[in-house]
Amino acid sequence: MPKVPHSQIVILFCLLAIAGYAACSYWAIEISHDAAIRGDVVGTWKSFAVAAFAFWVGSSSGGKARDAASQAAETPTPPDPNAGA
Repeated sequence: MPKVPHSQIVILFCLLAIAGYAACSYWAIEISHDAAIRGDVVGTWKSFAVAAFAFWVGSSSGGKARDAASQAAETPTPPDPNAGA
């Protein structure tokens, strides 16, 4: 299994970014009474949710699993370089 370089640092910064945005979201929704900021924050969280779901579907092994027959049928045959000579 390949190792992600500096994975602990990447995870730490991701958690810090989420925590920071969560704090900003709390301020925008609970303290600030600006409807535009609230809508923007809610829309961003919805976009995060859609992106996380799309990433999960795209990277799951279930989305990549195929049987040999369907994979062979989908793989195009390259042209023969000696066909015209």
